[in-house]
Amino acid sequence: MRKCVKSLFICLFSLEMVFTLISCVDQKAENGLSDDEVINLVIDNFMPLSEIPRQSHHEETVSQYLMDWAAFNGLEPKRDNLNNVMFDVPATEGMENKPLGILQGHMDMVVAVADNKEFNPLRDAVTVIRNDDNKTLTAEGTSLGADDGIGLAIIKSVVQGKMNHGPLRIIITVNEEDGMTGASNVDESWLDGAVFLINIDNETSDQVLVSTAAGNNLNISENVSFVSPVSDTALSLEISNLRGGHSGVDIDKGRLNGIRGLTYFLVRLDENDIKYELASFEGGTASNAIPTKAKAVIVINETDKAGVTALFNGYKNELAETYAGIEEIVFELKDSSPVTKVADDSVKAGFVNFITSVNDGVKDFSEDIPGLVESSSNLGVAKLDPVSQTVEITTFMRSSKVAIETLMLNNQVALAEECGFSPGYTHTADAWQFDPDSKLLEIAKDVYKKQNGTDVVVAAVHAGVECGCFKKIKPTIDMISIGPDISDSHTINETLYLDSIPGTWRLLEGLLADYYV
Repeated sequence: MRKCVKSLFICLFSLEMVFTLISCVDQKAENGLSDDEVINLVIDNFMPLSEIPRQSHHEETVSQYLMDWAAFNGLEPKRDNLNNVMFDVPATEGMENKPLGILQGHMDMVVAVADNKEFNPLRDAVTVIRNDDNKTLTAEGTSLGADDGIGLAIIKSVVQGKMNHGPLRIIITVNEEDGMTGASNVDESWLDGAVFLINIDNETSDQVLVSTAAGNNLNISENVSFVSPVSDTALSLEISNLRGGHSGVDIDKGRLNGIRGLTYFLVRLDENDIKYELASFEGGTASNAIPTKAKAVIVINETDKAGVTALFNGYKNELAETYAGIEEIVFELKDSSPVTKVADDSVKAGFVNFITSVNDGVKDFSEDIPGLVESSSNLGVAKLDPVSQTVEITTFMRSSKVAIETLMLNNQVALAEECGFSPGYTHTADAWQFDPDSKLLEIAKDVYKKQNGTDVVVAAVHAGVECGCFKKIKPTIDMISIGPDISDSHTINETLYLDSIPGTWRLLEGLLADYYV
């Protein structure tokens, strides 16, 4: 299987090299591309990325692909020990005296998979669906990876000589989606000499992003006690078909967290004096994605089965009513095969208590910017595994205020310890504060107005992009983030809107042409 995957990759890379060679015979930038030509150029550069598995923490193959691609295009790429990639692109003739600018994106993606699809994120390619009638790009049963594959595709298209520009440096990082460890650990020499940086990881084309929130990731991962069950009847519970979404951008949409939705039913059992033992639990795929499903196996006395079923039906109806118009919930209760291990009562109690007590969703809205979430937390993963006899829980906290960020983290650490666990945590993103003196922003506003006749939206979002990491490394660098329209990123409904690509392309084209010292 590995040999087949490798052969497929080599063939794919060779075909793309032929396409690139044909399109780049004349290395001078070609101006005046039509909207359709821009769309096709960018999508042609996106498709090879979709063939490469690139889940966070598993970017070795895509990193090597980018190294080979840059080298084929006559450049001299560098790679660090984390698999971040960097290379310089010479200026278009006549623009050599422009200041050095950086185009930046990330190579990893969040992999979400439909319940009915067999898909190995470490082996299988994403199946892309292009709908020219609706002008969309989606994937069959998985997330698309336009976050941030489309940013890389735009960067690749610029490198191929399709846009005039001064000296450019390309930085493509690993693990943006689960900790930003790639950007946080970029060697500061990679930023030497650069005056500005344009991050191409925003998801709204009529918007220039200028500020993002900081983040912390809490992680519980440890061995716990399992014992033999006392009761005799095993039942499986599964909640699925939830919308999920990005834990920053979509946190205020009122969507149901699958982990919480299932666990609150366990609480309902306790409230009605129905004894249950918890054999297993599994929900969520990433700390920064709202869980779309969760499943558990419980063990009860046979005499309580009718009562459990009645409670289940009532709770299911309550969920349907509460989330009407938001979710189309699938919630199932079935008989399960017998189990030999269940969590110790104290482990079960701590697990359920943490899940139901920890903050999940919006904590505070900004007092300064109407509608902007200031602080939030997402319960992203919860697992109780009887085979390895381990527990795993992760949350992702965001705040645009350092004091609130610290308070939230301290509270969650204390709660985890009260529940009998020993949590760890990592600082995943640095706050990117708005720079009122940003020259790059002023140019972007001017270029957008000339191109569209309307003002661009200057935005701050409750999410993280890597600009905060780069600002920490080089405080003087001028930055903005742009990108085409993407909806439902980090979910199986992720959609890229093709008609928004030319607008992002032309904004970038104007920025690179107009930036001066």
